[in-house]
Amino acid sequence: MNTLFFSIEGNAKNPAIVLGHPLGMNLKAWDSIMPYLVEQFRVIRWDLPGHGLSPAIEKSVESLQVNDLIDPLLAECDALGIDRFHYVGTSIGGMIGQQLVAHHSKRLLSATLTNTGAKIGTSEAWLTRQKTVSETGLPELASTFVARWFSDESVRSNPEIKTHWEGQLSLVDDHSYGLLCAWLGEMDMSSALSSSKQGTPIQLIGGTQDVATTPELMHTLSMLLGVQGVSLLEGIGHVPSVECPKELSADILKFVRQNS
Repeated sequence: MNTLFFSIEGNAKNPAIVLGHPLGMNLKAWDSIMPYLVEQFRVIRWDLPGHGLSPAIEKSVESLQVNDLIDPLLAECDALGIDRFHYVGTSIGGMIGQQLVAHHSKRLLSATLTNTGAKIGTSEAWLTRQKTVSETGLPELASTFVARWFSDESVRSNPEIKTHWEGQLSLVDDHSYGLLCAWLGEMDMSSALSSSKQGTPIQLIGGTQDVATTPELMHTLSMLLGVQGVSLLEGIGHVPSVECPKELSADILKFVRQNS
């Protein structure tokens, strides 16, 4: 896979925190929480393949391997001399976080997983989406997809978030997006999480109005991880870093301070 784009901000002497964004977005999904983090942490963000400033996956690539998303992240941390880090991930970013928890727990200081699940949707549904994107293109589908990201309350209070992210999704490479859909369709972390012996401090955060990764799905994840409950943000949909950055930052900082 082509080299991905990483952004590194903050003092290298501070603890590292890594932020993984949802499918169809980019590292700017974290912009509104950066002021709360950058003075205290070395913040590492990256763009998924074909998203933001990361190059698209070559057309000759027909599928992604299970570790294709986590390996570049760990390689970048190694190159930066970062042995252990706090991790925050939403949706597919949360799925990558689950891979870290299950298979690389020694690298983690803590994990905050938001709006995700051990198994998100069905393989059939993701393959159907891949086919639809390939045939129609994300510019035509952006308004339909983004409508599921944010709660009605969030859009009413800040209408620009919907139009802004429709524009951002329209710029994502169709082929890369489709391969990530297929990857999500194949991913099921249930067995790996239930059998893992990790001792990573984990907090789970969801939105009461999330229709993509519902509170019920988050509660299932909490049982697999042995985590006491899920912190549900009232009136929030699928992307709390955009919808309620102040509240999400407070939850992250409180948890990280308890586990530093």
